[in-house]
Amino acid sequence: MKYVNFNQLRSFHAVAKTNSITEASKLLKISQPTITKQIQLLEENYAIAVINRHGRGVSLTELGKSLYVITSKIFDLEEEAIELFSSDLNINKGTLTTGTSGAYYIMQLVKEFKQLYPGIDIKIISDNSQNILEKIYNFDIDIGVIGRPHLKNFKRDIYSIPYLKQKIIIIVGKNHKLSTKKSILMKELEGLNFINREKGSETRRVFEESLKKNNININSIMEVTRNSMIQAVYENMGIGILSEPEFYDFKDLKKIYIADDDIYTQAFVVCLKNKRNSNLIKAFLETTKKHILYFTKWTKQYG
Repeated sequence: MKYVNFNQLRSFHAVAKTNSITEASKLLKISQPTITKQIQLLEENYAIAVINRHGRGVSLTELGKSLYVITSKIFDLEEEAIELFSSDLNINKGTLTTGTSGAYYIMQLVKEFKQLYPGIDIKIISDNSQNILEKIYNFDIDIGVIGRPHLKNFKRDIYSIPYLKQKIIIIVGKNHKLSTKKSILMKELEGLNFINREKGSETRRVFEESLKKNNININSIMEVTRNSMIQAVYENMGIGILSEPEFYDFKDLKKIYIADDDIYTQAFVVCLKNKRNSNLIKAFLETTKKHILYFTKWTKQYG
């Protein structure tokens, strides 16, 4: 009777999950030759082929695809076992690593969570939505708040809760020709210089969809991160865009509403499906659900 070598399965699973020996090496923190050797031994032991090797990288054979379904179940169960062994059922200690594309998204949740679980350390990583999701997928972040579209690429593995909708606004410097306006029509943006957010930004994606829908062409003069965009607008180099809660009454900056198109971002609280029942993540998700319920009731009563 042959017994399965779990090191070989683990190496195969990492390659199948990332579609890359290089990325699998980073995920498992072992060398690429070791991963390659483990998969070769797996194939030799059972006289099978589970991956195709080609110039662009690797892909799964039909047998490999079936094996990946099995290894996903195996290592999901392993995660649950590890969580069971290491968890503190009272949730009195531990560290929860969160990620967000905007501090305003997550701070209220963190505040409420810390009130319930003061012994838990919270680490917050700021990045754009796409990078946050990548970090969750690679186990660098436990839970995040991101924009909706990026969920499509990870639908199988990601658990999500709809959270907040936030209006997108235009921001300009105090000396910009639009600075006296409180609102603006989309057609007035035609040909203006914009400081664009980096690729992966949900705010940028939604704004560009609106431009395309309204057949508006802007002049994108640079592509930068959020903070650099704000600084460039300060210097009157062009126009920027933000979700409204990101605008903190910045000195010498003006916000302008878009009058003829309702542009907003939709945030989601997300985690890996196979980790949503871990004690810390489950507690954070429950805090999120209570917050949404309270906010919904408050809006209906006073909004």
